[in-house]
Amino acid sequence: MTKRYQDTSYGGGNSGFQTTEWTKILNSELGGSILTELYTKYWRPVYSYLRRKGFTNEEAKDLIQGFFSEKILGQQLLQKADRTKGKFRTFLLTSLKNYATDIHRKKHPTQELDDRAENRSDTVDPETEFDIAWAQELLQTVLQELEAECLSRNKSTHWEIFQAWLLEPDIKNGTLDMGRICAKYGIDHPSRAYNMISNLKGRFRKILRRRLRPHVDSDAQVDEEIHYFINIFSRSMPRY
Repeated sequence: MTKRYQDTSYGGGNSGFQTTEWTKILNSELGGSILTELYTKYWRPVYSYLRRKGFTNEEAKDLIQGFFSEKILGQQLLQKADRTKGKFRTFLLTSLKNYATDIHRKKHPTQELDDRAENRSDTVDPETEFDIAWAQELLQTVLQELEAECLSRNKSTHWEIFQAWLLEPDIKNGTLDMGRICAKYGIDHPSRAYNMISNLKGRFRKILRRRLRPHVDSDAQVDEEIHYFINIFSRSMPRY
C-alpha cells in the first residue's frame, strides 16, 4: 500500500442502522473514547480554523487541547448538544467559535479576535478553512479504504489505473494519456481501463456516503454533505 494515503485512519460503520456522532456524544457511557475519536477526526479542521483566526501554532495547539478536554470530555459540549439542529460538524464549529472567542476575550478584553491569514495570500475565511481541512481528511480516509479494498480483492491494477488517471499530478499537467497508462499496466484496450476506473469511482462514492453518514442525522443530509464535498474539490479534482 502506498504511503500517500496512510495519514489518517477512521472507523467506519457497515450498512444498516448507523451510529451517528450525535448518538455517540449523547451516550455518557462512552466517556473518553468519544474524545479520542473526535480528537482524531477533527484535530486538523480545528487547528486550521484557529490558525486562520490568527492564533499562533502553539496557541492553536493549546486551544485544541482545552477545547476537547473542557468542552467535550468536561461535558459542557454534550449538555448543549441538540441533534435536531442539524449536522454535528456545524455544531462543533459553532462551539469552537464560541470557545476561541471566550478564551481570547479573557486574555485580551479590549481586543477583537483578528482573522489574520497564516502563510496564505487568498482570503479564505476561518469557517471555510475548517471545512476544507475536514474534506481533505475525509478524502484521504476514503482513498485509504478504497486502496485497501482493491488490494484485498486482488484488484491492485484497478487501483493503480484509478490513481494514475485521477490522482496523480501528471494527468492535470496533460502529460499522461490513457494509451500510455494502458501500456504501462498491460491493459489491452482503453475501454477496459475506463470500465475499471468507473467501477472504482462507484466504490469511492459508496465509501464516501458510508463515511459521511455518522456525521449527520438523516440520509438527506448525507446528500447535502456529498454535494458540498464535491464542490470543495471541484476545481482541483474535476473527475470525481
